Amino acid sequence: MVSGTQMRQIGFTDDRIESWARRGHIHRLLRGVYAVGQQGIDERGRIQAAALACGPGTVVSDRSAAFLLRIGERLPRVIDVIVPRQQGREIHGIRVHAVPPPSSHELLVVHGIRCTNVARTIVDLAGTYGEKGLGETFGRAATEGVLDLAAIDAILDGGPRRRGAPCLRRVIAAWRPAAEIVRYATVRSLFEAKLLPLIAAAGIPLPRINAPVRTARRILEVDLLWDAERFIVEADSRRHHGTEIAFERDRKRDRELMAARYTVLRVTWREVEHETEAVFAAVRGELGRRGNRRSAANGGRSRPPTRN
Repeated sequence: MVSGTQMRQIGFTDDRIESWARRGHIHRLLRGVYAVGQQGIDERGRIQAAALACGPGTVVSDRSAAFLLRIGERLPRVIDVIVPRQQGREIHGIRVHAVPPPSSHELLVVHGIRCTNVARTIVDLAGTYGEKGLGETFGRAATEGVLDLAAIDAILDGGPRRRGAPCLRRVIAAWRPAAEIVRYATVRSLFEAKLLPLIAAAGIPLPRINAPVRTARRILEVDLLWDAERFIVEADSRRHHGTEIAFERDRKRDRELMAARYTVLRVTWREVEHETEAVFAAVRGELGRRGNRRSAANGGRSRPPTRN
């Protein structure tokens, strides 16, 4: 990817640039931006082309930054940028956002492209996303190990009033009880990340996540574990558990865990989303039963809860 300005800086004239374009050495992508050697570019190339087209000081932001940072599901058709001037406003395929420019500590360079960091990107997205979209973004940030509530708080508290701030603060409040678990544990799926704030909101003690459990044969890693109650919840996604082989493997695991005196409950995201109260009622009930048995076994003396 190269801009006309860059080519002129190394000695190209406008006539030579046009000649190279006619002969297919470079291919025009956006105003003043060319792909070298071949016309096809990938998604990252589209972002880089937009940044070059808008000139020095351009920062990729919002949904486009979320894609670069791996906290967005897909790249939007129109690339989002923040520019120091208005040079990107008239370019087709680019959306310039009129927001406060990011400070130096709100910036990252990803694959050679300047973009807003995770905290600033989430704050900017609050202006266009609702609570559900922001919650999914938080979940993706958690699975990538980059969710930092303190950094988001600092941006909200230290700058001008931001569009979508009340919505974002509600999502932060929902995630705050689970923040320490997410910070120090490896979250392997978006499903697991989504479950944690819902468990906290339901008033259920937070479990350990992706925790090791020793059975008679080996050590297994389980999705959610309440140690003292010896209770496990496995998050079944169609992507990882939908095949016949996975189905048989999961049942074998369950038998092995039951032999080690653990209770296993499997839930799907559809159940959590559409039968939320029934799922968490089952979790509360099982935790209560297991807790009562433990208390009875200790002669009515309850042990202090396990720290996560």
